[in-house]
Amino acid sequence: MRRFVLLVSLLLAAGTVRAAELPEPIAKPDWPSLEKYQRSITRREFCRLLDKVYNPSKTVRRYLNLADEFVEFFTDEEKAQLDFTLHFAASDAKVRPVHRTFKTVSELKELRNPPEAPLRGVRLVLDPGHIGGKWADIEERSVVWGNHPRIREGDMNLLVAKLARPRLAAAGAEVHMTHETPDPVTPLRPKDFLEETRRAVLAEKGLAEDDPASRRESLRRIILWRAELAFYRKAEISQRAANIRAWYPPDFNICNHFNATEYSGSGQMVNDNRMVFLINGCYGPDEMDNPLTRFFMFSKLLEQSLSIEMAVGDAITRHMLKIANLPPAKYGREKYQCRVNDNPYLYARNLAVSRQYPGPCLILEPFYMNTSWTAERLAAGDYDGVRQLSCGPHRSLLREYAEALAGALIEAYAQWTVAPKSSQPAPDTGAAAAAVR
Repeated sequence: MRRFVLLVSLLLAAGTVRAAELPEPIAKPDWPSLEKYQRSITRREFCRLLDKVYNPSKTVRRYLNLADEFVEFFTDEEKAQLDFTLHFAASDAKVRPVHRTFKTVSELKELRNPPEAPLRGVRLVLDPGHIGGKWADIEERSVVWGNHPRIREGDMNLLVAKLARPRLAAAGAEVHMTHETPDPVTPLRPKDFLEETRRAVLAEKGLAEDDPASRRESLRRIILWRAELAFYRKAEISQRAANIRAWYPPDFNICNHFNATEYSGSGQMVNDNRMVFLINGCYGPDEMDNPLTRFFMFSKLLEQSLSIEMAVGDAITRHMLKIANLPPAKYGREKYQCRVNDNPYLYARNLAVSRQYPGPCLILEPFYMNTSWTAERLAAGDYDGVRQLSCGPHRSLLREYAEALAGALIEAYAQWTVAPKSSQPAPDTGAAAAAVR
């Protein structure tokens, strides 16, 4: 009831005007934007990525006409309305170079950075997952576990990103954060979705506007809950994606979260503790019916960011395992996630963030928050040095997470950006001495 009252008060206070200066999220497929990928990929590579990473169920082929020299994308299964035609490169040697929004491996190697600045010329987006403060209640990510103080994941994620940013900047990166405060980025609020949601719920229930059942409290709660989902799961993520596309096309997007089990929302603790890291892919069979989702999937496939995502994913795994040698999350032969290499911690999954963000994207989901080990360390917050906790002597988990995040990006990119020693220019000792003085 407390959460319901809070939500109602927020809805009544919320405005409905969209901020004019914000870029618009993508609301419908923009097939002409894929023209730049003509003859940039062979048929063999297109099919490999499609079948192994992006749509293992192969259900999207209902909307395709796949020929030797081209593939046609259709709006409908009857293939009556053509959306787009992509022509394949005749061979690997004839693949046409494409200017992408992010630096490819070959372009990163051209940077030839010194070892002390491996990220010079690299543009990074840090996207702390979720929203915090009072908004964490609406998002259902404000939970008390055991005897520990209330933990709001959005606030924790924001602290981690802010701690990681200085180290990344010191390594030469240009770093942008999707938000600096716990507040939403979108100007919309749940109130803006109430009418649309109400009509949809009534239609699903087969109720008329004047039906007394349409005014039941239980139905009003469903409508309110659905309006919340549209606010934080759709509008907020879409606005962040639009801002990134308009203001800051990055070389890499890092979306840092903390993980939890399905029992976390009720405050239930578990003894298990695992982690997983996610890149975009493995679009489910039922997700292929949505034209916009198909467009996003082919956009991600054709940008060919997989090799960079896997390299960073492997690096973040190594660094996170130094914090805690936890097992990977358990996934069976499910249709919504799949392995992409021999790293048991790295999976492809279709999520709104990685689907919409331009360029390589990795979602970090370490540490189940509803375990005593993680909950106690998060409750301890950010601090210097080592503290004696009931789970043992530990540094701040927030700092360890931030260091692992930054260290992984530096390690992964240094393999491409740092020039071989023989080709590095001699240091300017005069300038260095002047800087010291």
